[in-house]
This record gives sequence, C-alpha cells and structure tokens, in this order.
Amino acid sequence: MSNTTRVTISNGARGLLEVMAEEAGVTPRQYLEALLHYAGSIYNRPGSWEANTPFSIETYEPRDGSYADRWFE
Repeated sequence: MSNTTRVTISNGARGLLEVMAEEAGVTPRQYLEALLHYAGSIYNRPGSWEANTPFSIETYEPRDGSYADRWFE
C-alpha cells in the first residue's frame, strides 16, 4: 500500500508552490507538507505558539532540528 496520494491544484498554485519551495531550498512536496503541519497546528491547537507565529519552513524541516508539531507521517 502506498503512503502517498495525489492532490489536484491549479497551475497557478503549482507555480507559486514551486517558487516558494525553491526559495526555501526544499521540494514542493516538503514545502506543502510543512504548510499542512502548520495548518494542523492552527486547527488543532489554536492558542499554541505555532498558531500565533508566521509560517517558517525551518520550523518543520528535520535538517534544521525542527521542533514543531507533526500531524501526520
């Protein structure tokens, strides 16, 4: 069984995702998954430090010693 799925987004969203990921030095998948972890923190723990802090890829990337909540594998 695969541990991935496909999501359809507009070409404009894909282009923006690629730009943001490139600037952050990660793949589009890594960037999108980090954004989803961030959204999960806002949704599941609205008063948390994560929910009250602007998104930063460094918070979620393991190579940088990330310490943010993870809502999925």
